[in-house]
Amino acid sequence: MEEQFMIKGMPTGIRFPEDAEEKKEYGIDPRLLVWIKNNVEGCPQTLEEFAGITRLDRWKVNRSRSTRGYETPSWLVEKRGDFSIIGEMKELQYLLLQEIEIDDFSFLSRCKKLQVLDVQHTNFSDCSLLAELPELKKVYLPPRSQMIHTEVLDAIRIKAEAPDIQVPESFYKDEDFKNMKIVDGGSVHLAYEGNAQVRCVGVDFAGKCPSAWKDFAQQEEDCWADLSEEAREKMTDQLAAAIKNGRVHSFLLSQEPWGEGHYLSGEFSGGWAAVFYDTGDGDASYSVYNADYDTVEILSPVEIGGQSPVPKMMALEDMELVAKIVRHFLKTGQLCPGTMWLKEEEDGEALESVAQTEALLPMDASNSFIAYCGIEIIPEEQGCCARVKVEPKHHNPYGIVHGGLLYTMADTAAGYTARTLTPSPVTLNSEFHYMGNAPYGILTARTEILKAGQHILLLRVRVMADEKLLLAEGTFTYYSDGKDHDVKTGA
Repeated sequence: MEEQFMIKGMPTGIRFPEDAEEKKEYGIDPRLLVWIKNNVEGCPQTLEEFAGITRLDRWKVNRSRSTRGYETPSWLVEKRGDFSIIGEMKELQYLLLQEIEIDDFSFLSRCKKLQVLDVQHTNFSDCSLLAELPELKKVYLPPRSQMIHTEVLDAIRIKAEAPDIQVPESFYKDEDFKNMKIVDGGSVHLAYEGNAQVRCVGVDFAGKCPSAWKDFAQQEEDCWADLSEEAREKMTDQLAAAIKNGRVHSFLLSQEPWGEGHYLSGEFSGGWAAVFYDTGDGDASYSVYNADYDTVEILSPVEIGGQSPVPKMMALEDMELVAKIVRHFLKTGQLCPGTMWLKEEEDGEALESVAQTEALLPMDASNSFIAYCGIEIIPEEQGCCARVKVEPKHHNPYGIVHGGLLYTMADTAAGYTARTLTPSPVTLNSEFHYMGNAPYGILTARTEILKAGQHILLLRVRVMADEKLLLAEGTFTYYSDGKDHDVKTGA
């Protein structure tokens, strides 16, 4: 296709000479524009300056207080979803793009000097693009189940000087979801003690709170049930509009007066929404079903509680549909007819299998989340050591270890130790303190048994970097059935 040149936003048949190439307009996603400014501490003013960028890191933070050189040139036009200008970075050697979905990755084929590419937590799929990057030395890719042209990937790997290609195991496996059944929302009857009315509501809005919600006592007992019908109607309309406009982080709509169970909940991220109904007592749970995906091995950007990723098969991009589901539930306390949901079948054999899996979980380092974090469990005389080598995926936006990893290591070590003392410990509480951090190294979490009473287990966990620097410390309390443990402690 012949390139279209512009003057003051208007198309023209005039051809600019090569030395005036910057007069051509280029589209750029506003997020990419921010990342570029953070990486080069300013905004390139010419295409030549763009071509000289050698490193682009999605998480780079520019702490400079100066605003000089940040003005965006007129030939660079903000256009959501346009990342093509990365292809003009002819000297680019390092590219990290995380937690982003891009419609077209073809710009990569023009980055011939690229040596390190990290697209592990993106929707990247076309492995054939890698064959066009001759200087690649290290590549971080999404799970293989997400990618196409994997034969190209396999061919690259057998070359004499093949790059180091990291392809993680899928976070979830389809075989772990064999007991799921697809049901129509209209065939499900939901109620709490016989009453389907929504009684307690909480919403975390993104940005300005809608007018009708400003004085609403969210998540207080019976806060929704105590409203007038007119107020509920107005607030429902405003919530539905906020969902469609991408201005909601999460919501919880409960049939219980205090909102601790029998709720429809939703979390949003990156244009996706994960919607669940849960009784809160393990009797029944439903996840919204996305018929465009037939595998749980492709993940959406949504992470429940910031830790548990949601498969695209259990999330929606259609915010109109999400708003419809929420509106119907607020009015009726039921799942919207015509919408499809995944329900876990609860036959006796399935329940027995789940119980056996949970009993073995702390002993099994192949557990999906532990494996994803790269945590190795090493049994010790009393308790265990949870060990992990820091990788880029463990970093927070500031280039140091994410606090969630430190807690996960401590929780894993404590849980393993508790299971060595009694068959079925139940977590009562935990208290965790962060004292330091590190960008790299070997992290270890070790447990100390403070008390092993008849019904209470109290454990202390310390997380260290390279066995030298104390990063975090916490205590974990478990309820025990009083069986199988006889431990002498200093308590």
